Amino acid sequence: MEIKILAYIVTFIISSGISALGIMLAYQLYQQNKKPIFTTLLYQQIFLFSFLFYGVWGNISLRLVIADLNISDALSAKLAVFIPIIGIPFMVVSWFMLLKFANNSNGRRFTKTFIFSFFPTFVVLAFALVFLIQKGYILVPQNAADLFVVRILVLLNLVVYMFFLLPYFRKTKEVGLLKETGLDKKTVLIIFAGTVLYSGVMFFFNRFGYISTCISLIILFACNLLLPAIIRLKNQTTLENENMDFQSFCTFYEISKREAEIIQEICSGKSNKAIAEKLFITLQTVKDHNHRIYTKTGVKSRVQLANLVREKTGEN
Repeated sequence: MEIKILAYIVTFIISSGISALGIMLAYQLYQQNKKPIFTTLLYQQIFLFSFLFYGVWGNISLRLVIADLNISDALSAKLAVFIPIIGIPFMVVSWFMLLKFANNSNGRRFTKTFIFSFFPTFVVLAFALVFLIQKGYILVPQNAADLFVVRILVLLNLVVYMFFLLPYFRKTKEVGLLKETGLDKKTVLIIFAGTVLYSGVMFFFNRFGYISTCISLIILFACNLLLPAIIRLKNQTTLENENMDFQSFCTFYEISKREAEIIQEICSGKSNKAIAEKLFITLQTVKDHNHRIYTKTGVKSRVQLANLVREKTGEN
């Protein structure tokens, strides 16, 4: 029993360190870039690890406490189900932030219909699950209640991560990838592979008792660190080369020759009308180029664009 408790303590310390690291990396990214998309990533990490601590360690702590109490198997099974379900709002918010991050990093925005239907959908699913369990329509195995809950959450999580992949494989000419995230098809597939790995492990987490449980939890926490860790690594490489010349800036953000000319004119303080007259193009064409430039660089205004160019190139 002492060895079991010691194993859980060590696993708790490791998972705590991983959680702190994930949140810290997301916070550093926000501090360095000061863009809303990194605020979304920070919230995603906070809510994700909040759920993992509540749902996972709360359940394990409860199990250790009631182990010596005279509680029926039926009551113990219900507690194993309902404690994680109470923490579901944290996970749902984490899923929402994850999908928002993926879409925003690809220049897309959620529709109001999606936003207003996302959370009610999961609330209805949670209440439906509780109702079906209470009425006996879904039988929770008394000897494997934990495994029952974990498998449901794992499957839902996999579905969410499949939707996380979609924006990176649905890019069009009108939608650019926000370069500061450092994510592309290859990196998001690595993140998804990590999700599949810990999903498979968690599906049979208690196969070999507390040893396999502890190993599974470390893999679970570590794989959820992949998203901020990869972005931080990519971002650090960019920061090391922050004082790039203007040509390198255009290459990095995939700026066309015409868009580069417009950026230079914007940085010189010219209006859209003045730019159109100088470059012998229509005002609407200038506005169209502006929109594509904003999408590629992740800015929302001429001032932000000029500041970005100045920060990256060191030019005034």
